[in-house]
Amino acid sequence: MKEHCGVFGVVGEDATRLTYEGLKLLQHRGQESAGISWIERGSVVTKKGLGLVGEALDPKELRNAQMAIGHVRYSTTGSTTITEAQPLSNERISVSFNGTITNHFHFGEFATDTEFILNFLSKELEREGDLVRAAKSFMDVADGAYSLLILSDEELIAMRDPRGFRPLVVGEIDGSKVVSSEDSAIKQLGGKVIGSVHPGELVVIKEKGISRESVYNLPSATCAFEYIYFSRSDSVIDGISVYTSRVRLGELLAERHPAKGDIVVPVPDSSRPIALGFSRKSGIPLEEALVRTVSSKRSFIMPSNEKRNEVLKEKFGVVERAVSGKRVVLIDDSIVRGNTMKRLIASLRNGGATEIHVRIGSPMIRYPCYMGIDFPRRSELLANLGDIKRIASEVGADSVEYLETDEMERAIGRKNLCEACFSGVYPLKGKYDLSKLERVFSR
Repeated sequence: MKEHCGVFGVVGEDATRLTYEGLKLLQHRGQESAGISWIERGSVVTKKGLGLVGEALDPKELRNAQMAIGHVRYSTTGSTTITEAQPLSNERISVSFNGTITNHFHFGEFATDTEFILNFLSKELEREGDLVRAAKSFMDVADGAYSLLILSDEELIAMRDPRGFRPLVVGEIDGSKVVSSEDSAIKQLGGKVIGSVHPGELVVIKEKGISRESVYNLPSATCAFEYIYFSRSDSVIDGISVYTSRVRLGELLAERHPAKGDIVVPVPDSSRPIALGFSRKSGIPLEEALVRTVSSKRSFIMPSNEKRNEVLKEKFGVVERAVSGKRVVLIDDSIVRGNTMKRLIASLRNGGATEIHVRIGSPMIRYPCYMGIDFPRRSELLANLGDIKRIASEVGADSVEYLETDEMERAIGRKNLCEACFSGVYPLKGKYDLSKLERVFSR
């Protein structure tokens, strides 16, 4: 029911083509399905499919339009179906969102929280007769994370939840107004960034221009993992460079959690800047001794343990000449379930590494996430084995150390982060029985 996904929308010339290109640049955020909705003769038309953007969508089937929204998704259930792929639409409106509506189950039985969003907005639109008012009503009742795009024949609405859990950015490409999960996609398409959609803000985009309104004002709590893992290194979130944050994570790792080694080896791809920072600070040379296969998908965002393990079998190669006879300091951004780490350490030892010391550029993940990331069960989390010696033994490392939460905040350069998966403190509007949330979101 929860997705960590990417959204992209355009108002202007050739909106469907631009949306298609934008989704390809957000592919790292979701690799199981993709879709685009556009306006044709006053009605919403939606095309979507399973797989990567190039597999799911045929550009020949995308009609030229002045307004479009798109979505790349990964599911967190054991199966992926076309009916659950986004955007989700009817003839009047289409919705595309990144996050989790934590309280959606309070409103009835829905296959996904996206279905709840479409259902709620459609009913409010009938009652209010105005999509902006319907969107504000949604903000009144929804709890959790949502960077949301809503498309109608009159406008494209972009909304970010009052805590700003997920990023959302407005920009311009060749005169067209665009909105994207990350600014890097806008810049790579030759556009310029206007600025972030602020937490609790509602942005209305029409052909004649953009209007913005702050609807809610709550202390922000952007997901720390956007800086650590999910976002592209060339993205900027709320004015803070993801790349700079990751390099600083590595520098603090070397400073506070040093390891004796001959080489520093990053786990591709998001860990590379962290490893670079560790190498610079420690003086230990960096070696690209792990080779990620070009076709590999991100195993973290696979919907089941079986699928994650299938991906891992062919995900990395080892440069044996780089690691043979060496003490390796292996740098990763996080350990969630431990599947990847176990396989990597085994492969490095088979390649001749004499010692492997793991250093992690984030704190221990001890608690489930109910704001849009796929770890709903505490029992799945490796950190709940206990102390770091047990964790090291479980993954086969000589040692494992993590950043502390205050060190992570210092590296990223902001304290107003969501750290629920590290602390168990959930910055939601409502109070919830966490055991019930685990049951609901683990189905």
